[in-house]
Amino acid sequence: MGVEHNFMAHKVSALLLRQLRSGAADAWATHELSSKSTIWQGIIDWPKPDIAFEDTTSDASLAIEFKSPNQPKREYVTGLGQAILYLRDFKFSGLVIPERSDDGFEISKYLSAFFTRELADLPVVVFSYNQDPNHLTVLRALKPRITPAPKGPKVKGRKVFWGYWRDLSNFDLFEILLLIDRMDGRENFETIFESFWADFAVKGKALTWEGGTRKKKERNAKSKNAERLNAAMAMRHAGLLSSDHRLTEAGYRLLNIGKIYSPDSIAFLDFLTYCILSYGRHLDLIFWVDEQNRTIGLEDKGDRQDYLAALDNSLVKLGVIRRRENDSGKMHFIRDEPKLWNKLGLLVQTERKHYFHRQLGFIFDWRKIISVIDNQGHSVR
Repeated sequence: MGVEHNFMAHKVSALLLRQLRSGAADAWATHELSSKSTIWQGIIDWPKPDIAFEDTTSDASLAIEFKSPNQPKREYVTGLGQAILYLRDFKFSGLVIPERSDDGFEISKYLSAFFTRELADLPVVVFSYNQDPNHLTVLRALKPRITPAPKGPKVKGRKVFWGYWRDLSNFDLFEILLLIDRMDGRENFETIFESFWADFAVKGKALTWEGGTRKKKERNAKSKNAERLNAAMAMRHAGLLSSDHRLTEAGYRLLNIGKIYSPDSIAFLDFLTYCILSYGRHLDLIFWVDEQNRTIGLEDKGDRQDYLAALDNSLVKLGVIRRRENDSGKMHFIRDEPKLWNKLGLLVQTERKHYFHRQLGFIFDWRKIISVIDNQGHSVR
């Protein structure tokens, strides 16, 4: 899927979230999705909906599949199946489709009628739009769920909708991919990382993004465990590692690219960037940050810390993230993500190679983002 699909889905997400939080969603939502609704704070392997909301006050959750315009009928029929499948993990589900398929067939009426007749009891909301997803028509409102609702996908660690990434460089990632491949599923990730720690980290062979060496203390068990968890979460969220710690199709592809071109090659970094943006949903976060960047006042853009605080407050107010716990160990909710985006070349730097611009905030390199998503996305279809 290209940037256009992701951007349209983001616009729909923002529109529906705004309706929920302002109390203007009575035409399609139930009382269980109240003004306390937020974006669902979790990331799972599969199935992964385009849009998801939750209301922790009622334990209600809603997963929505968004379909782009000008697609064949089978694409929208697939969306119907996806919306039904989401009910295995979420209390409610939804489908957003254009009025007509690429051949002019009134696909939205056809599918909404199918829900009305054959699938009348399912708690699925159906929206349609005429080319512009900013203007949705409710074809079928949510119905109360009559079957037991699932508890929802299990989410461990920090609860956000985008993938976690900290400390793991492209070079160290490649070495871990090699170890997983060599062990061919015979060992768990803990054993694999133990080999990486012993052969690379404590011997000064581990590398930073810039290629500089870093050496860890052999007996620092706390540091080793933290980096192991960081690596496992980063690789899983980026779609490189399965739940049983085997390489996914994307993981094998990145490994092969690294073998041919090296882990610091453009080919390796571009595909890694695609995985983080797409599977790790950093592109969704970037849409939100870029939009809020335009609304944050100049008084909060003179200093990076003030800017990050203002960004946190803005995203909390919108329901994009939850308010940070008072005992959190970091000053700002979004802290490591811009560092990663900078490493991947997604932020325009200042003349002094800084990625925060005074009076402007973050400036995203949209030419690079669009190129990576569209080119790499086309190659993995």
